[in-house]
Amino acid sequence: MADVAREAGLTRGAIQYHFESPKSLLVASIEEIANRLSRHLDAAELINLPLDERIDRIVDDYWQGFRGFNYTAFIEIAVRGRQDPAFEEAIAMSLDDLEKQRAIVWQAVFADIGRSREEIRSWRHMLLITLRGLALTNMIAGKNEKVSLQIDQFKAMFKRYLTET
Repeated sequence: MADVAREAGLTRGAIQYHFESPKSLLVASIEEIANRLSRHLDAAELINLPLDERIDRIVDDYWQGFRGFNYTAFIEIAVRGRQDPAFEEAIAMSLDDLEKQRAIVWQAVFADIGRSREEIRSWRHMLLITLRGLALTNMIAGKNEKVSLQIDQFKAMFKRYLTET
């Protein structure tokens, strides 16, 4: 807590006033990072784009978040949380509502494509798994020029999937 206070330019007492424990500070950090990673999706704006542009924008926006500092911090905090069941549960609970909100946005963004809610949810899940994997690869192995090619291939695959009947 002292390190956080120093980095934030605050007193330790100010940090402790707002956060009862280091664990509550970490949970708040996870919530803030998750919110930052999901702010970019504006359903009202995306709905008006042609499907190809919508897909490009969504994948690019998500990738921008996953390859940035916020996601790295998120991973580091979440990995630490695995060693404390109460902390892990707090993280899961804090992310559950956010996940539900994101799912609603995705349903709105792709409501016009004639696919079921389950198909849209499944594709979103696949996108997130793919981008998380690419982000972890970049964290561990360093920046990889092949990632942009893989992302372009993923976009093309999704476009084909959504336009096939």
